[in-house]
Formats: sequence, structure tokens, C-alpha cells
Amino acid sequence: MNRPIRRLGFLKGKDVMTLLRWAPFYLFLSLPLALELSAQQIIDSTFTFTPNAPAYPQNEGPVIHIDEYHNNDMSITNGMYPLIDLLKKDGYRPTHFKERISPSSLKEVEIFVIIGALHQTNVDNWILPTPEALGDDEIETLINWVEQGGKLLLVADHMPFPGAIKKLSTRLGVEWYNGFVIDSVNWGMSIFAKKEGTLANHAILNGRGPNEVINSVATYYGSGFKIVDHSITGLLGFNNPDIVSYQTQEAWRMSDDTPIVPSFDLYQAAIRKQGMGKVALVGEASLFSAQLVGKTQDPVGLNYPNGNQNLQFTLNLFHWLSGVLD
Repeated sequence: MNRPIRRLGFLKGKDVMTLLRWAPFYLFLSLPLALELSAQQIIDSTFTFTPNAPAYPQNEGPVIHIDEYHNNDMSITNGMYPLIDLLKKDGYRPTHFKERISPSSLKEVEIFVIIGALHQTNVDNWILPTPEALGDDEIETLINWVEQGGKLLLVADHMPFPGAIKKLSTRLGVEWYNGFVIDSVNWGMSIFAKKEGTLANHAILNGRGPNEVINSVATYYGSGFKIVDHSITGLLGFNNPDIVSYQTQEAWRMSDDTPIVPSFDLYQAAIRKQGMGKVALVGEASLFSAQLVGKTQDPVGLNYPNGNQNLQFTLNLFHWLSGVLD
């Protein structure tokens, strides 16, 4: 059965709206229907939410170190304010991580978040090649840290971000495609739903009680990966044949002959236990912010109007990483 795709209000007729993250501009996309993509994407400054049952007392939860060293497209100072506010209300203590990854810089880190890491050459230059954002020694250090008990959240949105963490994601047991996961027919949000079998039966989806059960999650494009290590549990799995991963040479530049990868065995979120540590992998970044997209300012991310299901899914990920859920 095909997964239902919910079309956003700003997608009407042949109009398609999309964008480069955090920078409004216009471009032309050549596809079978020769569609022009244009949009604006901003932070939803009105978004606010207070958990009914915070995971920890205020300022007493684990410290969450958020990477700002690797030219990150998203960080505390770049686009994550809505999530940072939410995590603080849940008792966590988010803080900046501005050092190169090393045994000493990770010594006091319990939960480490890397979102949108890029090599310096790809900053404002989203075109192949996409060199590794992390050095080989940093990757080795990070893997050892996880195996010794560290908790890692690794997020790579659409191309070029998966290419920048390819070596790391391979070591973590997935083949992450450096492309754009898009519904090539409807061009809307991807809806993952329990009733469609695209959400896993896992503690992260079940939460701590009935009010935290996740029945659907909506994502805004992003990337997909194939699970290679079968100790990994896929959380958000594609099953719509219209959804493909366009393997582009340049961000948002696709044509009739752009190679595609079918999505039938791809995932957009997964978790694993590795040694004594935990890893969460997510191929879509708006889940870690609250954004307004297009001329009609449609919400995507934590503020998506699906009964706070996106928001709770993201909180549940952190609850699993910190041990509130297992």
C-alpha cells in the first residue's frame, strides 16, 4: 500500500515551492514538467511549547553539546532556537561545542548533536564534490567515544550534507545517499504513519505513556539512507514508490537525466546501540527547528500541525538518548 502524502497548501496545480535552507532565492529546476521552484524559509518566531511532564527538573537534566565547529548549517546560533527553548523546558541543558573532536574535548560530553556538518569548501557552495566535514582522527575518536558510552545524534539533510558525513555514517552502519528525497509526483510533505507500517514499534514511538504515543511524523524533503548493519532499528521508513532520492550534482539542480535511487528500502530516521553507547540518525533537519515556508508561511518542523506529533517525536529521540526511554 502506498503511503499517503499530504500536500501543503502552497502546492497547487503545477506550482512547486522549495528552497535552500536559511537563504531565500530563486532558481530553475528542469524536470519532466519543467517546474520552477522558489520559496522563503524562516524561523517561526511565534512557536512555543511547554511539556506537560518535563523529563527532568529545570536545569537538572543532561548537558547536550551541539556542534558548531564543523561549518554546521544548524546549531544553537543558527536555526535551532525553537528546539533549544523546548529542550530547556524539558530540563535539558543545551550548550555550544566549538572545538575539534578529540578525546579531551569529548571527555565531559554525554550527549553530542551534529546537524548539517560541512567541509569548508562547501559553505555557500552546494555542489559536488562534498569532502568529509570530519577528519579521520575525529571519526575514530567519535566512534570510540560512542562505544564507551557516548550518545550521538547525527542529522544530515538533503545534499550536500550526507556527503559530508559519509565516512562517519558508514562506520555507524548505514549507506547515506547524498541526494534529495522528494515525492516526484505530489511534491508535498512525507507522512510516516503507524497505520501504513512506516513507523516502527519502538519505545521512541510509544513514549512514556498515552500522551506521548507517536502515530504520524511529517518531514520536509531531506535525505534517505539504507541500513547495512542489521542491529540498527529503522524508525521512519519509506514505502511510496513515487518518492525517490535524486542524486544531484548541485543542490536543487535536477533534470530528466539526474540519477535516482528508489526509496523502497530507505529510511529517514533510525537508532542503534553501539557498544555501551547510543546513536540516532536522522535525514531531515526541520524536525529540529520550527520553520515557516513559502508565501503562505506554511509550518514545517516542530510546529507542523499534526497534534504535536513531530514535536513529541523529537523529544522522544532525546529521551531515548538520555535514558528516559529505552
